[in-house]
Amino acid sequence: MREENLREGKEVKGIDYSFSLKGRVIRVRTSWRQHSKLYLPIQKHTNRVIVLRSFPYPPVIGDAVLTDLRDVEIGVRTADCVPVVLIGDTWNGVIHVGWRGLASGILERAVQLFSAHEDLRRTFAFVGPSAKGCCYEVGEEFKEIFDDLIERDGRIYMDLQNSVVNRLKDLGVGSIGVYEKCTVCSPELPSYRRERTEDRILTSVRVL
Repeated sequence: MREENLREGKEVKGIDYSFSLKGRVIRVRTSWRQHSKLYLPIQKHTNRVIVLRSFPYPPVIGDAVLTDLRDVEIGVRTADCVPVVLIGDTWNGVIHVGWRGLASGILERAVQLFSAHEDLRRTFAFVGPSAKGCCYEVGEEFKEIFDDLIERDGRIYMDLQNSVVNRLKDLGVGSIGVYEKCTVCSPELPSYRRERTEDRILTSVRVL
């Protein structure tokens, strides 16, 4: 199991971060627009996974997209939830993981479906910025759902990003890269919890 910290060494206004791997470009950006080759699901904090086998394809409700198509960029939008990108030898995937999705098994369902096409030991997962344990305070009821919460000064916090990383490891994903940044305490990033913003980070993958 290999894990890397992919955080940039400098602070900039927003994010426009990208890298290539296995003939794909993974990109995280705060400034973006919809285009004819970009597929975005209708995110509703579900555990529904969309397997995209043809394109164009109408947007439907789901919080993960898997595809082996070469002529489409797939992405998810976040403003505190965790964006995850899966890279196999042929297939790509994107997953939107909030606490509701994490509790209902969106990550496990998406990785399980991905493993039908790819060897997880050869799969790379990129985990983008999200609300982290420094800022993401939750209620007592979360103790009934999650066992990896942080208690500090009489308050309860959740590190969504760390929870996702640990589950990916448990699921057998071979390599994980983490852009370790908290959206809540990074004013250059959109955070719904901090300011109820309508802005979103787009995390996407496409074939070169």
